[in-house]
Amino acid sequence: MIKYTYLTLLGVLSILFLIAVVYYLIKPAPAGDSSVGWATGIFYLAGLLGILLLALLFWKNKTVGLVILCVPLLFLVLPTLRDGARDLYAWFPAARRSPLTLHIANNTQALVNVKLECWFGKQDGDQHSLYKTLEFTSKPLAVDQHVLSDYDAQLLSSKSAFVRLVFFECLQQSGNGYSYVREIQPCMQSHDVPVKDFQVRDYLIAIDGEKNSEAFRVEVRRLKSDSLYQNGVF
Repeated sequence: MIKYTYLTLLGVLSILFLIAVVYYLIKPAPAGDSSVGWATGIFYLAGLLGILLLALLFWKNKTVGLVILCVPLLFLVLPTLRDGARDLYAWFPAARRSPLTLHIANNTQALVNVKLECWFGKQDGDQHSLYKTLEFTSKPLAVDQHVLSDYDAQLLSSKSAFVRLVFFECLQQSGNGYSYVREIQPCMQSHDVPVKDFQVRDYLIAIDGEKNSEAFRVEVRRLKSDSLYQNGVF
């Protein structure tokens, strides 16, 4: 059994190695930011070659050779296990007792897309990853209430390292017989909110056009100059 598994893995990895070598020989090297991924691929390819050669050295001891050939599989399995552990952490119930209601007060004439980005990681660390985004659309001068599920509430109040609150102006446009909503980039406003602020029954999100970022104002002026800001408010 070990012998056949060893030979199968050795054959599969060898075929993948040859395919990758042909790919790198035929396709020209890209320039710019894409060259980083290209160089990283060559580094991994060299590592795979080293594993294949090392496994061949243990041709007579196929148990050790099989263990060596399983190393590339670990690189494929570990991200899946890490994502699974993160999903389990997000799902596992926290000690939250009261429901959370979001109150969104849109004090502008604009149609605004409100996003609450849940970022995972250590609160005092430098590396964070976006896990989930909660989105709500607020109509002009509207006040809406949204009662969150226990799952979403605990993401905001305890599971995330922090929550990033982002506002986007949306323009209702039409063309070629279709109507659609276009989100203006960059965002109107963005700021980070500590999770302890969501450990309440009611949380108010107020949208105030006076607090729009300078980057958004510059983009609006550019769109106006190019006549691409029809139905815009600011």
